[in-house]
Amino acid sequence: MIRLFVSLVCGFLVAAAVFQQANAQRIVRLGIEHYDDGSERYEVSLLKLALEHSGENAVLEVISLGDTTQDRVLLEFEQGRSDYNVFYSGGSPDREQRFEQIDIPLSRGLLGHRIFVTRKDQLDRLKHIKTLEEFRDFAVIGSGFGWPDTDIFRAAGFKVVTAEWLNIWKMLSLGRTNLFNLGLHEAHSEKENFSDIYPNLTVDNNVMVKYRFGFFFYVRKGNHALADLIQRGLDNAYASGAFMRLFENHPRIQRALRHVEDTDLTVFEIPNPFLSERHKAIPDRYWHELN
Repeated sequence: MIRLFVSLVCGFLVAAAVFQQANAQRIVRLGIEHYDDGSERYEVSLLKLALEHSGENAVLEVISLGDTTQDRVLLEFEQGRSDYNVFYSGGSPDREQRFEQIDIPLSRGLLGHRIFVTRKDQLDRLKHIKTLEEFRDFAVIGSGFGWPDTDIFRAAGFKVVTAEWLNIWKMLSLGRTNLFNLGLHEAHSEKENFSDIYPNLTVDNNVMVKYRFGFFFYVRKGNHALADLIQRGLDNAYASGAFMRLFENHPRIQRALRHVEDTDLTVFEIPNPFLSERHKAIPDRYWHELN
């Protein structure tokens, strides 16, 4: 009888441990650059959606990284010194090798549609630019350390000045550059964060530069469980239609698409010579086609 009782207790404890492990809450910590809390960021909303569709008990915490350069952020992340376990950034062959990349472009390629914050006194010049050569001669582009866009613009023959995030805005306002390149869904919201500090800056409605380029979620190399969770969640969100509902209804995406619809943009397409074969192989259904 005692042996039976002990066996039953042991069996109960094992079952309880298995149940507890299966229902343990997974904390997913997303590191985001710059200073706002990220509560309205499209990418934050998308990761929440992926966790909800993952089939696991997972919750999201957002870690604000302040004015840290992207190169430094990725190094800390890679070496395991970060207190976050997910990061998102533009794709590159280097990042594919260093991290586990989830191969679904978060903004459906809007990141590769670059519009520009500029000074208000530059708008008339931009209005009269009609060729890529004219734009290349005019532009002195501010860009971030470690941004793949920096290399893409330089490869296309543009003058690019790199700096930390806060200094990019200051340099533009003071006339050391005349443009700051940002993704179509980033520019308006980011500019509004600095409207009180730099009232002479605005978003240009005249020019857009386009190249194939995607945002991706990254986790540390070898963390297959977390990568699979996010991949599964995004796949399920696409299959249910939830991904596209978020994309079509998120305020930042809606504002980006209105920017194209409501303005007479001159669009220059430049190559992205840093696309990997893996990046090129992402199916067309994951990329948004602007009309």
